Amino acid sequence: MINVLITCIGGYYGIDTIEALKSDSEIDINVIGVDADSTVVNRNFVDTFFCIPNADEDPKSFINSLYEICEKYNVDIIIPGADEEAYALSSSKDIFERLGVKCAVQDKDIMEIISDKLVFFNKMSELNIRTPKFSGVSNLDDLIKNSDYLGFPDKRIILKPRVGRGARGLMVIDDQIASPTEGQESRGYWLGNIESAIKYLGNKQSFNNSDLKLIAMEYLPGDIYDVDCVANNGLPIAIIPRKRLANTPFSRGVEGHEIENNETILDITTETIKALSLGYVFDCDFGTHANGEPGILEINPRWSGSVAASLGSGVNIPSLIVRVLMGIEFDQIEPTYGNKIFPTTRMGFSS
Repeated sequence: MINVLITCIGGYYGIDTIEALKSDSEIDINVIGVDADSTVVNRNFVDTFFCIPNADEDPKSFINSLYEICEKYNVDIIIPGADEEAYALSSSKDIFERLGVKCAVQDKDIMEIISDKLVFFNKMSELNIRTPKFSGVSNLDDLIKNSDYLGFPDKRIILKPRVGRGARGLMVIDDQIASPTEGQESRGYWLGNIESAIKYLGNKQSFNNSDLKLIAMEYLPGDIYDVDCVANNGLPIAIIPRKRLANTPFSRGVEGHEIENNETILDITTETIKALSLGYVFDCDFGTHANGEPGILEINPRWSGSVAASLGSGVNIPSLIVRVLMGIEFDQIEPTYGNKIFPTTRMGFSS
């Protein structure tokens, strides 16, 4: 039996990830789930559940709790489900490895590159890997000075915190907007014209009395892709591009995905994996220009919350990373393209 500990199991598609792990009939996987919320519904679908400290608020207690669980339950693999958990684990990999536990996270030096979007984009430019046009924004002068370069006002400008997840803290600057609005999603974003943005950021900078620590990039109006990846020391094992079927480019992709054989995205992802010597399991986000030309937006240091959608390609990413880490043979990766995956509301059953 292989004991696999998954963090942050309370995610929207957590039950699908658990079922994907359990669906591999050739290996016996015991799933230990942990979450900072003791009431998450998905606790009912793992073999054992623990409520543990929040990694963002108290990373030391988070690591200590995981260590105690790993020691008591002979955990073989830890797979993080949230960025903050991946960062905390990366800094403590050695103590788990001495215990015989494999942590599915990048090494700390790689984390330092991919956790800061400006550092990451600079590294990609250095490697001649395609990204949208971008610039760092420490103050309002930086934003004003670089707006022409980013295509404004003909194009929107995207502002994001250099360190952050998804659309949290995202701002969309569009001079066609008369007044600022707030997105209605839980990961809501700010939308407004540049005058409103300058006022908003000016107030924010004065309140915090610090640099803005943002990255500005050109808006890519085309399709958005989530790319599920498994790799080993810079060697790509599986790359599954999923085009989002979404009404808004800033959504979580909950409208669905289509598995697509996008050769350019496959090539850029392969090049990035090799250049950074990436390993384990992770998720890349891509945007596309109006002509379909893609540019990498970020690398998330853990699997996607909707990683089970990879099953639509015939590739079981959750099971695959377990096989890779445990040295278990797996079939040649030959994804099936063209299938669509749609999330539904359904019942889950537990004995």
